[in-house]
Amino acid sequence: MNVARYLNPLRIWYLFKRDFTRQWKDYLITIGGFCAFFLVSLIINAKTGTIESSVHYAFVGILLFILGFIFTSMAFKDAHKKLLNHDWLMLPASTLEKFSEKLVLYAVVTPVVSIAVYTVFTFIARLVIQVFLHEYFPGFNPFNPVIWQMAGHYAIMQSVFLLGASWFRNNNFIKTVIALAVFSIILSLISAFIGWVVFNDYFWTIVRADFNINMDLSEGINIGKLENFGEGMIILLKVVYFGLLAPVCWVGAWLKLREVEVRDGV
Repeated sequence: MNVARYLNPLRIWYLFKRDFTRQWKDYLITIGGFCAFFLVSLIINAKTGTIESSVHYAFVGILLFILGFIFTSMAFKDAHKKLLNHDWLMLPASTLEKFSEKLVLYAVVTPVVSIAVYTVFTFIARLVIQVFLHEYFPGFNPFNPVIWQMAGHYAIMQSVFLLGASWFRNNNFIKTVIALAVFSIILSLISAFIGWVVFNDYFWTIVRADFNINMDLSEGINIGKLENFGEGMIILLKVVYFGLLAPVCWVGAWLKLREVEVRDGV
């Protein structure tokens, strides 16, 4: 099998250049608007109180978990729109290459650029607030491990919105959020049912006592079993979140993108 036929780094680089040439103005205007909002908020906060260092986490979170998700949800808009899907289909690149370019762009480039842009922004904000307004402004450390942990969580969670970008034809961000809400409700109901089945005997222990406030709630309950169950669930959730969520969503997005291209191509 000739891998270079389906996954060539040079073609992916050309796709990067194409996206940058077409969309850099839109990205710049959007990010500039958010930064202007941040600056006005900081000036008001500096004049009415003290700016805490935690404000950096909030603003970086907005850039990543709001702006980044919105951008990600529009990753495959060209593939879904009738006026643009012809150009998308005629790109001299495989589906895997087109998907890989979007994956790297939104999972790796976006958080790095967001943190770099915010670092430059904090320099300008410090200049305005400390030099011109003579107010306190906490420094921002772009190498803070907490910031990069946020970037890591973003890289995992953006996979869901990349899947939504390939799945929905329009209003991708809103539909993805709604789909997440519906999925959360269904998962909560399933979890409640499993909890009722597993802890049914414990619930009846409390019910039979007629809710006597003086009763020993640990009576008839195997605390060690409960702790083992809780630890097992935590491990399972970590495996799903850190190990399975992103790869499953990425594979699903790629397969859906292939289906969209075949449907539109025919």
